[in-house]
Amino acid sequence: MSPQWYAARETEDAKIDWHAEMGTAEKIMWFQQTIRNACGSMGVLHCLLSGEAKKHIMPDSIITKIRDECSSLKYRERAQYLYDSPEFEACHAAVAHGGETAAPDAEDDSDLHFVAFVKGDDGHLYELEGNRKGPLDRGDIGTEDVLSEKALDLGIRRIIKMCGEEDCRYSVTALA
Repeated sequence: MSPQWYAARETEDAKIDWHAEMGTAEKIMWFQQTIRNACGSMGVLHCLLSGEAKKHIMPDSIITKIRDECSSLKYRERAQYLYDSPEFEACHAAVAHGGETAAPDAEDDSDLHFVAFVKGDDGHLYELEGNRKGPLDRGDIGTEDVLSEKALDLGIRRIIKMCGEEDCRYSVTALA
């Protein structure tokens, strides 16, 4: 996370309120991240519960349980639910320790970060990050997908430009 990106996030967050939607009124299901170094797990969770992938969730899965038990909770209660969930912890730990790179200790500071971009049912691109104040509507992309030129301009390319000359390392993972 470059200093320019961090400053832009702080400026934007100062102008918005905390996410208050829940239940059927909620366009995008968002979770505040209170678990350190879990932004990758949070990104996957946001994608699974808010984008096209939500239509493919297995009925008896942990994701379904999280969705059902958290949909009527406020953002702080959702964060506590995940923090206290042995199922979420087990899934996060399995993925964090399953790759070739050593996972950082939960107490270590990291300048690496995950951000999820999801197309909502309303055709808008949403930026989802657990350490922001809620889902950020980046604009209407209509019938285009999240890897279209328009969506890339509203999403990851906007962040890359914001980073300027700083080291802005990134990769893209698509749920398909």
